[in-house]
Amino acid sequence: MAVKDVRNYYFTMQAQLLEMKQDLDDFKEALQNGFITEDKMKAVLDEVSILQTNYDRLSYIMFLLEKPSKKYKQTKYNKINEKLIKEFKIRKADEDSVVEENNSALAVFRSRLEELKKNK
Repeated sequence: MAVKDVRNYYFTMQAQLLEMKQDLDDFKEALQNGFITEDKMKAVLDEVSILQTNYDRLSYIMFLLEKPSKKYKQTKYNKINEKLIKEFKIRKADEDSVVEENNSALAVFRSRLEELKKNK
């Protein structure tokens, strides 16, 4: 996959996220007018949260694709994008957060596997 393809994919996801946010505004209005319950609104938010998560993680990948390869340029790039880097950490889309989440999921999976082995 070429960088161009990744960018196109990113812009497609960005458009989907914007579309979802407009639809969420309609749901919020429906909630305020009493057409849906708060439980239904929470269910909708849970369903669409995956779009935000995917977009955040792909945004981090785009950040990495644009990152210069030379060390002396990386310092300036990171300084310019300081706020963005903090936002990635807050949204848990940065490399450390994703690796930590994966390790946690693997630990849970392995413990369940051990339980299965003990129960045999």
